[in-house]
Amino acid sequence: MIFWVLVLLCLGVYSIAFAAKQEAGHFKARDITSSNAKTANADGDLPYRTYDSLFTLSQPYIKNISAYRPICFLAGVDPSETRFQFSFKYRIFNPKLSVSRKHGWLKNIYLAYTQTSFWDIASNSAPFKDSSYKPEFFYITENLLKKDAGPARLFLKAGYQHESNGRGEDFSRSTNFLYVNPIFIFYNEKSRIGLKIAPRLWAYVANDDDTNPDLNDFRGYFDLEVKAGIADGFILDTHFQSAKKGSSLFLDLSYPLNNLFENIDLYFQVEYVNALAENLINYKRRTHALRLGFAIVR
Repeated sequence: MIFWVLVLLCLGVYSIAFAAKQEAGHFKARDITSSNAKTANADGDLPYRTYDSLFTLSQPYIKNISAYRPICFLAGVDPSETRFQFSFKYRIFNPKLSVSRKHGWLKNIYLAYTQTSFWDIASNSAPFKDSSYKPEFFYITENLLKKDAGPARLFLKAGYQHESNGRGEDFSRSTNFLYVNPIFIFYNEKSRIGLKIAPRLWAYVANDDDTNPDLNDFRGYFDLEVKAGIADGFILDTHFQSAKKGSSLFLDLSYPLNNLFENIDLYFQVEYVNALAENLINYKRRTHALRLGFAIVR
């Protein structure tokens, strides 16, 4: 009985909606043709004929999601040093919202999430040695330089990040920090050559003093990123950190494989690491690793 009541209610709502649209002239053939022409995809298909188009139909906020940090799978030359990572960010206030148009700075507020896992694929059970879960909240400015500054751009980013390995008792590791991150980018549109210089400074907040009280001695308080290359070619991304217990260096060289194989949309990536505190569980240990693999975002 309840089922048929719901069916009748749905039919009633549909009839009212149909009558209203018909009265407004929304069902004229010319309007349908025009609408289909505008919403046909790049392959010439009509809308809502594919799974993706139907899925996104009920996901109006998905356009607020974008890539953030590198997304990659890198196998270690020593298989016990394999690493993979995925990352995304979410714009809280879409630029088209009335509040964003009124207060333009709101559209630059983001939530982000990055997960980095260290995988020992050499062992029989292929266990994960450790994973870092890094939710983040940040604000990034528009370009602070004048429009006539040529190929130079300057942005200022500031935020709060939590990092933990999601484990309990003696294996638990966690920290939090506030950071500021000026980002200078030089990009020549004609040559497509770019240079990024981005020092990042942070202060620890509510660090877990029971399980990693001296994390700052191994990870330090700053990271200097220098990234250079050609937009559709080789790019070298470097990170340098200095701490009381020693310095750390991360080098990542990547190249788009579709320059060699037309039908492959991946980057080939080589990574060299000589660093302290690459993961939280063994933050006092220095990692020496050479890794090769693929990236979707570099």
